Amino acid sequence: MTGSARPTVRRAMELVAAGAAEALEGRGLNTSYRVAGPGGGTLSVKVHCAERSSDTEFRRIRCVDAALRGAAWYPPVVDMGFHTVERPRLVVVRPYVPGEPSDDARRQIAQVVEVLAELAVRAGGVSAGEELVGDYASPWMSGAERERALVDPLLTGEWRGLARALDDHLGGLRAGAARLTRPDALVIHHGDLHGRNLIRGGPRPLTVIDWDEAGLSRRPADAGKALWLSCRLGRGDFLLDPWALRRFLTHLRTRLRVPYASACDLARLGALWFLPRHGHVTLLGRRDASLGPWYLGWVSRFWDRYRRNMDLLAGTAAALGA
Repeated sequence: MTGSARPTVRRAMELVAAGAAEALEGRGLNTSYRVAGPGGGTLSVKVHCAERSSDTEFRRIRCVDAALRGAAWYPPVVDMGFHTVERPRLVVVRPYVPGEPSDDARRQIAQVVEVLAELAVRAGGVSAGEELVGDYASPWMSGAERERALVDPLLTGEWRGLARALDDHLGGLRAGAARLTRPDALVIHHGDLHGRNLIRGGPRPLTVIDWDEAGLSRRPADAGKALWLSCRLGRGDFLLDPWALRRFLTHLRTRLRVPYASACDLARLGALWFLPRHGHVTLLGRRDASLGPWYLGWVSRFWDRYRRNMDLLAGTAAALGA
């Protein structure tokens, strides 16, 4: 992509096919590349997996892009469309944002909450069909028995603990999520607000990247997931940091008016993301055979610490609300 050529999906994928793109590290279902853009710029190219490339995904990302353009931390879509190799894949081209991701999101809790607040505000003018509304909790809220039955064959041997976690906690998690669901309200949903998606040191104080799962939600799903990913003591583990947790809940109360009494339900909502789903594990395995076991081990660590973390959360919320 040199000269005056306009950055397009077609040109980006030509560079990928020619081996002129740098593949970026990631363990998700989609694949990211960095390519040279016109005029010396650099572009980020996100190629969605074929199984999740659909017109609904296209319209969901386009809806979010229209709502967020102009936000200081948002890299807008440059071009988006379907590219046919073997099966049509959704490709999204954005400006590439230089800088360093944060391995420890505890240092950016205030900024994460500011992003959450603006996502809620910018959803105010959005009008979208119900097919564009959904988040990681949606499959468990609408079809828990089906999801549980589908994943059961995967949870054998060393993964039996995950099966027990599902059976022990699923009812409580769904009840907490239901209490936070507002049928008459929408928020814009990023879907994965964690430290590696918060870029520092580029042209902006903060840029939020990886909008693959962006859409609309009727509950604070981003806040619930961010609670776990922003307040943990270290990347790859899930023991909550008491200081970070207190700061996160305080900022949520100040900026989004989330009452301390709702903190445990917010954590229950976020915990739904750590329940393994058959479709997700299977697609990870298709990309790389090592990713399925890696993912199951990763979420197992979350559930090994869940009760201890919830005790800390309940105590912290009670102290803040006293």
